[in-house]
Order: sequence, then C-alpha cells, then structure tokens
Amino acid sequence: MANKVKDALDHIQADVEQKESTKQFLSESRRKGRHPVRRPAVRWALAVVCLFFFLSMEAGGYFWIQMPVSYLSIDVNPSIELALNRFNKVVSVTAYNEEGEAVVNGLSLKGKGYTEAIGLVMESDAMRVYLTDQQDVVFTLAADYSRGRELEEGVERCSGHMGHGCRHVSVDMAVVSEAHAHGLSLGKYNAYLQLRQYDDGVTAEECQDMSIAEIDQLIRECEKNGGHHSGTEHGGSDEAEKEDTSSFYQGNHHQRRHHGHGGNHE
Repeated sequence: MANKVKDALDHIQADVEQKESTKQFLSESRRKGRHPVRRPAVRWALAVVCLFFFLSMEAGGYFWIQMPVSYLSIDVNPSIELALNRFNKVVSVTAYNEEGEAVVNGLSLKGKGYTEAIGLVMESDAMRVYLTDQQDVVFTLAADYSRGRELEEGVERCSGHMGHGCRHVSVDMAVVSEAHAHGLSLGKYNAYLQLRQYDDGVTAEECQDMSIAEIDQLIRECEKNGGHHSGTEHGGSDEAEKEDTSSFYQGNHHQRRHHGHGGNHE
C-alpha cells in the first residue's frame, strides 16, 4: 500500500515538472519571435544597400563637381576652349585645330582656376609665336547671368596685363551647342556668325581653317564693299590687319577691347 501511494505522488510531481518545462519552452519561443536573430545573409544585404547608397552619393557629387556650367575660348590662330565647373575650375580642355593642340600639349590645365589656366596658355612657348601686333587674342565667354560678370572681370584683368591687343566677348549659353555642332570654338563660331551677316555663302567648314584675323579681314572687306568680300586670298596686308575692328562684334554680343600694358597677368 505504501508503495502505491509513493508511485502516485511521483507521477503527480513529474506532471508538474513537465508543465513547468513546457511553459518555459513556450515563453522562450515567444521571446525569440519578438527578437529574431539577424542572420549573416540579412547583414550582408544591409551592407550592400548601405554601400550602394554611399557610392551613389559619391558618384552624384563627382558628376556635380565635374559638370561644365560655363565655357571660355581663346582664339588667335590656335583655337582652344576651356569648360569650367560651378567653382570656375577647368574640367575639360578642347583644341579645335592643330595649332591649338600644339599649345595645350604638355600643359596641365584640368583642375586649375580659369585665370591660372589663361596664364598657362598665354605664357606657353607654343602660343607666344602667335602673339603679334597684327592680330588680337579673342577671349569668348559663355556663362549664365549669376556667374558671368565674375568671369568677365577675371578675363578682363588677365587680358589687361598681357602686353598685346586682346578682346573679350560674352555670348549666350545657347551658342555653345551650336558652335560644338559645327566643330568650332565659341570665339571662332561667333566670328563666323558675324561674317554670315555679310556673306551667307560662307560655311562653318571654311572658317575652321581660318584664323580669327583672317575672318576679321573678310568682315572688313565686306564692310568696305557694301556687304561682299573681294574673294582674294584670306589674310590681307599687315596694315589691314591693324585696322580697328570695333564693328566686328555687334548686336547682343558684348565686347571689350584691350591693348595690354605689360607685366604678368593675375
């Protein structure tokens, strides 16, 4: 009899312990369900997303800095164009003829401020041979209104200290795509447009092989002959090259002309 009572009590105690164990298991399961363990695959996916976001931000910032917002061409016989970012630093350099290639070859212009880049171009040995009394250097600027005036002032300071004749012109930003479509720098394309006012038979392809001085000469011939040039070989005499070309830039194109005073540019 005593053994039967003991067995019954042991059975009841086992049931109680089993219930407690079951309750503890269910409680732990609920707690784990509320706080799931982050698996390695989930961590890797989150890392990839974060990395992609970071790289996207970096790439966006790079393209924002490298995006051209204004253009400056330098034309004599060499025809060179600088693309500037919103900080007025050079992001690309384009030479539009062999003479321009010879000038920019070996020059480190990208990343330079535009006034420093102007100085490097104008002081290069390859450019100096074209800096004569017979022809001006033409700086042509395309920029929006908010930064155009600042750029104009910088170009004016540079051109005023070069020791020879310079002109600087401002044109609309819309001219940039037109010039590039015709394979011309801003300055030469602007000169081409002026020549076409007198002679609509001239083509952009013809002007590609001309210097600014030669286009100037054709414009002066057209003015003298009532709108038609003589058809003589481009270039003209030295005396003709020295004539004033104040009528060259008209209409809504803004022009300033300087005869340099010597010394180093800014």
